[in-house]
Amino acid sequence: MSVKKELDSFFERFLGAYQKTEDGLPKRPRRKDVDQAIYVGNPDASGWCKWKPIPHGQDEVFLELLKTYGIEKNTDIVDYFSSYHFLGLDIRYNKKIIAVYGVDPRDEYRSLKQDMASFTYPDGKIPYLPLGFDQRTGLDIVVEVKTGIVKIANYESGKMRKIAPSLEEFIRGWEPCV
Repeated sequence: MSVKKELDSFFERFLGAYQKTEDGLPKRPRRKDVDQAIYVGNPDASGWCKWKPIPHGQDEVFLELLKTYGIEKNTDIVDYFSSYHFLGLDIRYNKKIIAVYGVDPRDEYRSLKQDMASFTYPDGKIPYLPLGFDQRTGLDIVVEVKTGIVKIANYESGKMRKIAPSLEEFIRGWEPCV
């Protein structure tokens, strides 16, 4: 399989799980700084709105972003960040609850650019890209640009621990939190 196919499979399971709930789709607070095409219907009285992932496809903007930041092209990472537009979501992965950051290719990856600033080493290199964080520990979940290995980063101790050998394997292990 590929990262895109794993995302296809996950979002099918994700939407299927939510169809069994009262709301039928996941809900998030409606934000004005997000492409509004992702939202379904109007927000409720508390400002929460249903949403669903939107297939996006290969994006030259992301490839240009990699070039601008001097990040080595990794096909799995390109697929991850350019296949779908989705809001942040919670997933189960090997007994962990992980908050996965949303991917919004339609805003030219503004959020990713902001996050990348904190992942830039003093020499200007960006060896990792953020994917989310472990909700129990607050530790970042990152993908190593060169290898595609997914790791938990503990910046206080300076240590990283591999949790998946590839982005594809990581996504394959995702289970929706409904």
